[in-house]
Amino acid sequence: MIQGNTLSWQSSKKTSCSSEGRRKRRGSAGGTRSPEMVLKIPLRRAISLTPEHHPSSGPAELTGPAALKMEVNVLVVGADGVGKSALTVRFLTRRFIGEYGDLESIYSHNVTVDGKDVLFNIWDFPYSQDHSDENFTEEEKRIQWADGFVLVYSICDRASFSIIHQKVQVIKAAKEYLGLEKVPIVIVGNKRDLHHRRTVSSEEGRLLALSMDCEFYEVSAAEAYHGVLLVFHGLLDKIKESKLTTKKGTGIRGIVKSMSAVFARRRTDSL
Repeated sequence: MIQGNTLSWQSSKKTSCSSEGRRKRRGSAGGTRSPEMVLKIPLRRAISLTPEHHPSSGPAELTGPAALKMEVNVLVVGADGVGKSALTVRFLTRRFIGEYGDLESIYSHNVTVDGKDVLFNIWDFPYSQDHSDENFTEEEKRIQWADGFVLVYSICDRASFSIIHQKVQVIKAAKEYLGLEKVPIVIVGNKRDLHHRRTVSSEEGRLLALSMDCEFYEVSAAEAYHGVLLVFHGLLDKIKESKLTTKKGTGIRGIVKSMSAVFARRRTDSL
């Protein structure tokens, strides 16, 4: 259960949009926002931040008095227009904002989950940029930076669903190359409220997730906060499991290596 949160937002590059264009993107589905809300929720800006420049490079768990703190990096990806930014901001602020430009953002979000302070670093990256402006090396850097992944498609857009399989393969290939066997990935079917326009069934989403060993959620970022909360909490659980598995694997390999060294010394001494 979340007991409180703070939200910070990072930006290091100016946008090329006019102020009028920015005002249009900031508009919510419910009408004009008050000046107070604008101050509290700075939403979209382009950034030029790479994993090398970010203070965290993995899930950081501290020892001693700080043992109840954890930091995780989350990469949110999906085709244009599927609502991945709306999903992210719904988790960060509990509010639904309907319009966004194709700009990347990294948010830092502090919450308390099961008595532990968790800092979420969430990188919301536009799919169009991934294809037109950057190469595979840059995509690989983002994957290496992330501890967990939220892959979003729209239940009203079959093309957005079709790219999920390939994205999972790319992520797993990059992570397995680094020696990570269990990759925390959740697949999210968004826009459940538009079921009358559905082109991807819930069963298709579940079967894809099952075949790729991923978690699956179908939500409506526009209608409910709780479903979005379950997505990020579910991913956090998977990141914790992956971290424990990695530690255990390292421990076992260390024991085997030590035993091999002992037996090697004994064989040498007996000669």
